[in-house]
Amino acid sequence: MNMFEEARSIKGMMEMLKITQEEMAKKLGVSQSYIANKIRLLKLGEEAERIVLDGRLTERHARCVLRLDDPEERLSALNKITSRGLTVAESEALVSLLHDGGAPERIGRAQRLKVAESFRENLHRAVETVISLGLSATETVSHYGRKTYITVCIDES
Repeated sequence: MNMFEEARSIKGMMEMLKITQEEMAKKLGVSQSYIANKIRLLKLGEEAERIVLDGRLTERHARCVLRLDDPEERLSALNKITSRGLTVAESEALVSLLHDGGAPERIGRAQRLKVAESFRENLHRAVETVISLGLSATETVSHYGRKTYITVCIDES
């Protein structure tokens, strides 16, 4: 049973038994917030559910996009998370950028460094892919103070 089937089962049992989340939590031996978080997943909709399941995303990935009010924006975020293979922390940072329109304040320095390192690794893999396709490419990394400069040069001739 996947996370969405579990959420539908819990919601259906609550409706059938006409009980609250707190009462359901007691019956299942879990916290009320566990029940609330499961049921919240159902707000994503069918297409978002498919993206989450096909992309093998976690429940935390799915819940983090619920901060976005617009269903189309949620789908776009889920597609980016899946295609880029983002971690939960990176996904939360992406959602913060989309939701707040600025740099996320919730993530600490360690997480920001982790996101930056992930970006550098992805860029390096992209350069390797270009080279494997027979193009000439170089990647230069320079450090000045607390800044890292990455230059990629592709010779298309």
